[in-house]
Amino acid sequence: MTYPLVVRRPRLLVAACSLAAALAVASSAAPSRTTALRLDGVQFDPELAMTSAQHQRGLMFRKRAPADGMLFVFPEDTRGGFWMKNTLVPLTIVFFDRSGKRVRKLSMTPCRTDPCAIYDPGRRYRFALELRASDTRRAAKLGPLSERRRLLQSAG
Repeated sequence: MTYPLVVRRPRLLVAACSLAAALAVASSAAPSRTTALRLDGVQFDPELAMTSAQHQRGLMFRKRAPADGMLFVFPEDTRGGFWMKNTLVPLTIVFFDRSGKRVRKLSMTPCRTDPCAIYDPGRRYRFALELRASDTRRAAKLGPLSERRRLLQSAG
């Protein structure tokens, strides 16, 4: 009876170590949530959309937008608009250039059937922040520089 316990323990230890290693790799690969971001100098904690898949999904099918919104981070300056297909709540979208300066702020309304409006800032941008339509923040500056750089390094 002692032998099976000796055999099981190493297997359990190997399984536990493998699980711990997998969790460590997964957590380092996933974009981290951050509390170091500031909107107009005030700390805020938006959800992050860092990948193409996260950009496509956005806030679709949600009954409520997060309190600090969702920040879309693009690895390079980009153009083009957002749409509200299958988005259930009205939003405000704020586009920021690479320096964190607002380039455009637009109000967006939900859309459940095609054709849906495209909300295009008409300028290049690096970040887009979707906020609840009722949000009263000015949203003129996204910072600090060190945090924007960290996010850009993780985007892809």
